[in-house]
Amino acid sequence: MQRITQLQLTLMFILFHFSTTTGFLIGPISSSAGYQGWLAILLASIGGILITFLSFTLAKRKESEFIVHYGKELIGRVPNIIIMIVFGFFFLHLASLVLREISDFMVQIYLPTTPEWVIAGLFGLVVTIAVRSGLEAILRCASGFFFIIFGIVGITPFLIGKELNTERMIAFITHINPGSLFHESYPFIPWFGEMFLILFIFPWIANPQKTFRSLTWAMVISLFFIESNLVLCLLLFGSKLSGQLTYPVLEMIRFIRIGDFLENLDPIIVAVWLSSLFIKISVLLYIPTLIVSQLFKLKDARPLSFSLGAIMVGLSMHMFKNIIELNNFLIKTWPNFALCVECIPLIYLVASIIKKHPRKSG
Repeated sequence: MQRITQLQLTLMFILFHFSTTTGFLIGPISSSAGYQGWLAILLASIGGILITFLSFTLAKRKESEFIVHYGKELIGRVPNIIIMIVFGFFFLHLASLVLREISDFMVQIYLPTTPEWVIAGLFGLVVTIAVRSGLEAILRCASGFFFIIFGIVGITPFLIGKELNTERMIAFITHINPGSLFHESYPFIPWFGEMFLILFIFPWIANPQKTFRSLTWAMVISLFFIESNLVLCLLLFGSKLSGQLTYPVLEMIRFIRIGDFLENLDPIIVAVWLSSLFIKISVLLYIPTLIVSQLFKLKDARPLSFSLGAIMVGLSMHMFKNIIELNNFLIKTWPNFALCVECIPLIYLVASIIKKHPRKSG
């Protein structure tokens, strides 16, 4: 039986939030929220932790059982199967979205002559092998990568400090518009609500009573790093230019110069950042693999990893024609779908409460 420590869980979710938000969402946040983006991200994280609390409350009611198994006792066998299929598709779809983001990034920045399917296929193969190794192996990799990633991220503000326009700092206060804040933070709530996946791995978590505290710390620490990168980009480029750049953090890193022998750090930092994305996609792909194996009552989920990995790669390649369509989907359409799925555990929670406290007959 796999055991997940509280430290492993915390480090994994810090990488979860940091990897996609700093890599792909700083531009959209700057474009939609401008200088009050820091506040929009704060509200989005609060929404994400509330969504996670629903799943945590449900999972704690039966700590030693998987939701796939006891869900049928709460809402019925057929509805439970349908909802589990929706959950499986959600995580598989999200993994393919992140994989597509990586493929587009590599083609645009570093490998313009390489076919995108080659990049997606190779990255998908590595992820599939990790999923086949099991969740415990993935989390051990996450623990090892964490200190390398955040050691490099932590020194970035000191290397870029002299390039910043500190006169823009007053804009973080003067540009606050409470009326538009919810609209600007709404698209980013699901990215923080991804922590609801603890519902599917809760029986493997050691000291489960401390889980929500670990998730809260993961949110606070990742929020610190995300806000730091957002503020640095806004001070360096301003809100308009940051919103027009596809990868503002990458452009910020390119301002760093260390002597004549190392004029550009971005290949090193990007290589390290890709490690965090590898962890995230591996976990996202592992969850549907686990769900399908439990639905079919398989003792070993590993044979499913290559099949679902191939589906993930296929989805990532054929969902969108270009990065413009992908970004429009992520900002305008995906948040509605994701929030609906992430709030489904509320149905199970209500059913559990009703069954535990049935109405007394007259």
